[in-house]
Amino acid sequence: MLTRAMLATALSLFSVDVFAQSIELGLPFACTFGQDCWIQQYFDHDAGKGVRDYNCGLATYDGHDGTDFRIQDTTDNAAVVASAPGKVRGVRDNMPDHLVRNEKDRAAVDKVECGNGVVIDHADGWQTQYCHMRKGSVAVKPGDTVQRGDKLGMVGYSGLASFPHVHLSVRTGGKEVDPFHPDEAENCGAAASLWSPEALAKLEYRNGDVIGSGFAASALKLADIEEGRTNAEKPAKDWPAMVFYGWAVNLDKGDTLTVSLNGPGGIAAKNQETLDRHKAQYFLFAGVKRPAEGWPPGEYSATFEVTSAAGTKLERRETAVVD
Repeated sequence: MLTRAMLATALSLFSVDVFAQSIELGLPFACTFGQDCWIQQYFDHDAGKGVRDYNCGLATYDGHDGTDFRIQDTTDNAAVVASAPGKVRGVRDNMPDHLVRNEKDRAAVDKVECGNGVVIDHADGWQTQYCHMRKGSVAVKPGDTVQRGDKLGMVGYSGLASFPHVHLSVRTGGKEVDPFHPDEAENCGAAASLWSPEALAKLEYRNGDVIGSGFAASALKLADIEEGRTNAEKPAKDWPAMVFYGWAVNLDKGDTLTVSLNGPGGIAAKNQETLDRHKAQYFLFAGVKRPAEGWPPGEYSATFEVTSAAGTKLERRETAVVD
């Protein structure tokens, strides 16, 4: 007798086989994954109010139906490209780039949350959609035929975007599926991935990433680094303060972030914080005011470190010289 469990297993295996043979996706971004672009949020597999990404982690939010590939800040540029060959179904290209900060911003993009974007129809009923592109950058029109890797436009932050990124949705039969884990089995990992082998090799699941760090001449807010306002890269004698910051994504509850700065003549600063919940992104800085006699010449070293109960998860070290 074919039991319910046996039937579910058979359907799951059939589903995986169909997915694997129907479409193969390339990266939707012309960038170097892990260096100048990162995945900040994956598809949510939890049917309830909780969250679960394809690897059974928390790098998503409730009801998220796509994959968010981000760049560092709003001053960066990267091309959005077609993940598979197909025909352009629709485009939008007239919405402003504006980071959503509050409920007023959210209400302003009601029903146009995708912002500027492109929808592509592929063979066998598959479809991909690319959202939040830069205003005026869309390079295709409805009816155009595209190949994998063809430029569609530039990454932006139009629509419902709180950081600059492209949101990739993948659909079959009108239903969104996760390209990392397209079947509905609850096992962890990307065994049935829709990505090409070349793309999947670049998309290793990462338990957090440092996406930025550096020196600055004053205290910073998150908006400053999100919009590329970090004063300068090389400390100068006339800086009123010496600050070092670190910026990371996909951090877990219990992670401890530490920023330390040390320089000649006993210059030292340290700041530390332990997270009480998962954070999609977080930044921390430490700094000191300029001494009355000015900054001592020599090398200044700084470290941004994220640790957990298991040890060091992420680390970034930088040095700078004041002449």
